[in-house]
Amino acid sequence: MESTHLLRRLIEYDHWANREALASLEGLGDGAERPRKIFCHVIGAQRIWLSRFEGPNQPSLDPWPALALAECRGAVEELYQRWSGLLDKLTPEKLGENLIYRNTKGVEFKTPVRDVLMHLVTHSAYHRGQVAAAVREAGGKPAATDLVVWVRQPAAVAKP
Repeated sequence: MESTHLLRRLIEYDHWANREALASLEGLGDGAERPRKIFCHVIGAQRIWLSRFEGPNQPSLDPWPALALAECRGAVEELYQRWSGLLDKLTPEKLGENLIYRNTKGVEFKTPVRDVLMHLVTHSAYHRGQVAAAVREAGGKPAATDLVVWVRQPAAVAKP
């Protein structure tokens, strides 16, 4: 499978999984602070990574933004559109090029674009697991956001 195709599928999965996790949070309402805070970190981290693609002099972004659930819903959709737009511009050759960026402590790194995108998806999956545990602790029903759950759905199978 071509790298750009695989990464596009992973971004599709990430979008679906974020919507599912958010739905489980919405079942608890805005009052469940811990799971919402963790989910907001998924959004904050994705915003930071996008800003690194957009250029070296982007404004500083909060990795732990305080967002209401309605703001989370809008952010999930906006991020998906922006990641999809970025993927539209990437060729297999560009995936191997380094993204040069500074972390939140100001240290410069060079990381291949394909690895940054893989990190993006796995970082989100890690924290969605924490969201699921926190939703359960708060008395809610956590979403099943495993990749295999998404793959088994007809809409995921139909995507090229």
